[in-house]
Amino acid sequence: MSLEIRELGRAIRAARMKKGLSQEALAEQLDITPIHLKNIEGSRRKPSVPLLFEMMALLDLSVDALVFPSRSESAVIHTDGLTEEELKTVAHLVDLLRRRGDQ
Repeated sequence: MSLEIRELGRAIRAARMKKGLSQEALAEQLDITPIHLKNIEGSRRKPSVPLLFEMMALLDLSVDALVFPSRSESAVIHTDGLTEEELKTVAHLVDLLRRRGDQ
């Protein structure tokens, strides 16, 4: 079993638990059996691409979190629902923090 498949299963399980969902509840939302989800989380099966995208949407799981699981969640800024002015303010703050970190 490859490391990537294990990490994928772990990431899906962690995101499900963070949302407070049981395997049964998530499986029902995904229209799959709980056994199928258990096998995905246990790295015994890979989800299809459409199923993976559906999981990501339901669990607020980013591609970045799947590709780079070692990055901390705190490095992600969710900007959904922000106004244009708020987005500019966040971008400015991020730029300032990056410049400060480069010094």
